[in-house]
Amino acid sequence: MKTIYKTATCTLLLSLLVSAQAYAADPEEDTFACMREMVRPIIQVTDQHQEFDLVIRNECPGDAYWSMCIDRMDPWSHRVIESLTPSGYVKAGARTRVNLQMKAVPDADGDVVRAQEFYFAVAYGINNPTQAACVASRCEPQKQTLRAELRDNEQAWRRYRRSVEARQLAECPEHGWNSDDVSSCRNRIAESAGEEMAEFRKVDESLRARLGAIDPETCTVYGGSVLELEKMAN
Repeated sequence: MKTIYKTATCTLLLSLLVSAQAYAADPEEDTFACMREMVRPIIQVTDQHQEFDLVIRNECPGDAYWSMCIDRMDPWSHRVIESLTPSGYVKAGARTRVNLQMKAVPDADGDVVRAQEFYFAVAYGINNPTQAACVASRCEPQKQTLRAELRDNEQAWRRYRRSVEARQLAECPEHGWNSDDVSSCRNRIAESAGEEMAEFRKVDESLRARLGAIDPETCTVYGGSVLELEKMAN
């Protein structure tokens, strides 16, 4: 049996569609190196959801059983909301997929939206059905300190951006004859804050890279976009 652990970050899981087709592997190919898995985002994040396909492709000479564990997590507390365990059988040369529609979740203040997260694990069997292990309980404890640092940086980044917006509002009123003067004023303030904004972005990227380096074969995370931070980065 081959077991692969991967993780993912996304918005709310609205639907789970499993297209299970018969698949059996060559009994001598017990490593299942010929099986292929892919997490494929297929729709951009909106204010509603983000959609993903978890695709399994059988390039083996025979059919095989497959099983997944998808640990769906709250994007703010990183608490596991539910563990989904689809399974099936896929023929040689065929593929099957699990479709996820992940809901966007606001923070406690209701002004920042982040896509839900999920961990992805898959296992294969030849003669009998198999069961994939769920990995959230293994991966999350390794990330707690970095997640706290990331959250603190995000909050400070957001406060600074709001202070810049407040300056623009106070110093660049939208009244007057020349709208170009208003735009120039706002751009000047934004440019003066550019160095600080770049530093927040640099810290964010560094922390995310360190999170991604934790057991990448087991604890990879997909999705989890923070929409307000995307606006802030611009």
